[in-house]
Amino acid sequence: MFETFLDYIARTNLFNFIIFAGIFLLIFWKIDLIGGLERGRQNISEEIEASEEAKEESQTNLTAIEEKVSNLENEIEEIIKKSEDNANLVGQKIIADANKTADNIKSGTAKLIENKSLLLKNDIMKRASLAAVETAREHIINELNNNYDLHNRLIDESVEALNGVKVEI
Repeated sequence: MFETFLDYIARTNLFNFIIFAGIFLLIFWKIDLIGGLERGRQNISEEIEASEEAKEESQTNLTAIEEKVSNLENEIEEIIKKSEDNANLVGQKIIADANKTADNIKSGTAKLIENKSLLLKNDIMKRASLAAVETAREHIINELNNNYDLHNRLIDESVEALNGVKVEI
C-alpha cells in the first residue's frame, strides 16, 4: 500500500506540491513572516494612534482659534470705536487750541492797534506842539522886530528875574 501511495504521489504532482509547500514553510520560517506582519500591524496601529492624537490636538487648536475669531469682530468694533473717540478728542483739542490762538491773535492785534494809535496821537501832538512853538517863535520875533520897546522891556524883565536868583556854590 505504501508503494501504491508513492506511485499515486509521483503521478499526481502531489510530491512536487509537498516539496513546494515545504520550501515556502522554510522561507517563511527563515524570514519570520508572521513577526514581520505583526510588526507591520503594530507600526500601523502606532501611526493610527499618532494620527488620532494629532487629530485631537488639531481639534483643540481649531476650537481655540474659533473662540478667538468669534471675539475678533467685537474686538475690531471696540478698537474702531476707541479710534473714533480718540480722533474726536484730538479734533476737539485742535479746534479749541485754534480758537484760543485766534483769540490771542485778535487780542494782540487789538493791543497793537491801540498802541499804534497812541503812538500816532503822540506823534501828531508832538508835530502840532512843534508847529505851535515855531509859529509862536516867529510871531514873537516879528513882534520884537516891529516893536523895539517891547524888546528892551523883555531884556529888562529877564535881567531882574536873574537878579532874584541866588546861586550857591
